[in-house]
Amino acid sequence: MTITLQGLLAADTARLIEISREWDRLAAALDTAVEELGRETRDLPHHWPTSADAQDRGADLRAQLGTGYGHCAAIATAVREFAGEVEDNRRLLHGLVAEARGVGLWIDLVSGLITAPIGLAVDAYAQQIAEIVARVNEADRRTVEALELHKYREEQVPPTEPPEYRERGVLALAAATPAERASWWRAQHPLNQERAILEQPEIVGAAVGLPDKDRDMANRLLLRRAKEDLRAHEGDGISQAQLAIIRRLAAIDDLEQRAGGRRLVSYRPGAEQDAELR
Repeated sequence: MTITLQGLLAADTARLIEISREWDRLAAALDTAVEELGRETRDLPHHWPTSADAQDRGADLRAQLGTGYGHCAAIATAVREFAGEVEDNRRLLHGLVAEARGVGLWIDLVSGLITAPIGLAVDAYAQQIAEIVARVNEADRRTVEALELHKYREEQVPPTEPPEYRERGVLALAAATPAERASWWRAQHPLNQERAILEQPEIVGAAVGLPDKDRDMANRLLLRRAKEDLRAHEGDGISQAQLAIIRRLAAIDDLEQRAGGRRLVSYRPGAEQDAELR
């Protein structure tokens, strides 16, 4: 359906933003479900030696839930970006009306008529209004196409194949802007996010723009590894190196206490006193 000038003026962008937030909330719920299912099934082999089938089914469910997360997140982004484009073009339209008024033209946005003194050209303003409406319709077309890509029918079952993991994208986070990091991370399957945290915690933990909960997981992993490494050398005998280990362990214990109930969003091994908590 074509968006008219009146349709642009009447568009309820606040409702569009609320719809995008509803999809965001659904995406977050699926993301949490992937994490919780992984956590709850991790110890199955220790309690149920013949649990191979259950483990496989759990892995399939996590892949399917993660795929659902990706679709919901993409829909939220598409709707939010469309609302932003509508607002931007509406602001341009009102700015054009104000500019025209300054040179003696009167643009009636309800009827689309332009009133001007004799001899004053109106074609340029009419053309700009048409271009604004055309841009909104192009944005509407792109949004519809994006939503179609992420639409599932009731009889469809999400795939159980694990998602492809691209390490290069994780490594590129270090040089990206916070907005670029957030956008890239949001588009990743939760299983790939989980793998990035496990394999590149120093990059994920330091990546401003990523969700606090994921940076917290990465930094706590770094903290745990640092503590385990120090514990491995704790009984090497009293020396300057041993005293340094003792001091580091004390600093780590102190940080763990301070981090209780808070997010550890910045951590560098050896600089426990500079860690950032939220």
